[in-house]
Amino acid sequence: MKTKLEDFRRDAYVDAIYAKMEKDNVVGVFSDKVEALLISYGFIVYPIIGLDSYIFDYFKLDNICDPINSTIAYLKTKKCPLIYASKFFVVDTYCEKFNKFLKDYSEKDVVYEDDLKSYLENLDGIKFDEKIYKESQKKLEKIKKLLKDLEESNISGDLLFKLEFYIRFINNLDERISFLEKVRTKFDKKKTERKIIKATCAYGVSEKIYKKISGDYKIVRSKNPDFTFEKCIYEADEILTYKEK
Repeated sequence: MKTKLEDFRRDAYVDAIYAKMEKDNVVGVFSDKVEALLISYGFIVYPIIGLDSYIFDYFKLDNICDPINSTIAYLKTKKCPLIYASKFFVVDTYCEKFNKFLKDYSEKDVVYEDDLKSYLENLDGIKFDEKIYKESQKKLEKIKKLLKDLEESNISGDLLFKLEFYIRFINNLDERISFLEKVRTKFDKKKTERKIIKATCAYGVSEKIYKKISGDYKIVRSKNPDFTFEKCIYEADEILTYKEK
């Protein structure tokens, strides 16, 4: 399952490059609230947070966390097709340090999610499709429900977190739903209250939390985390790192 999920990201590399060449309609996001709106304007949406440490050999910044360093290294070296193919970036307000580095190291627009609608309305050559917007919202709600159903199964907290992240690289929402429906059949219903484990950007290192936490849990992003990275703006007792495998 782990390899399959990570393959979604690798497959998206190819799709993103073709999309850039054909329509230049890829958008990189550090936000999980804008997908339906972007789809309704004809864009393909991918997360852009860097997940790898090997890139540090090519570009290294001081006094920043591993996720920011990885993302900016990919941006500067053009080694990540998702970042390279992005027409612009959309961010939330969770990490203003990340937003600042993205603005400083990129010539592309960095748009806050709350300003996105106005930004899109002022772009030439695209228009809002209300039907696609409503259909996308409906499908995203179904995806949310399927993930909630999995949360109430015997799936591990690590795999649940990985599913929530990596399925976002399946840009076709119907295919995303189909995949989750198949995954759901592999786990038994288990009505339990999961312990909430708070972490900062644990997208590439959730297995390290899995090794330290027993029982049923769910990882959520938090400004008051139990797990964080060195140099993160949010402090925690447990330190994560991209460097240890």
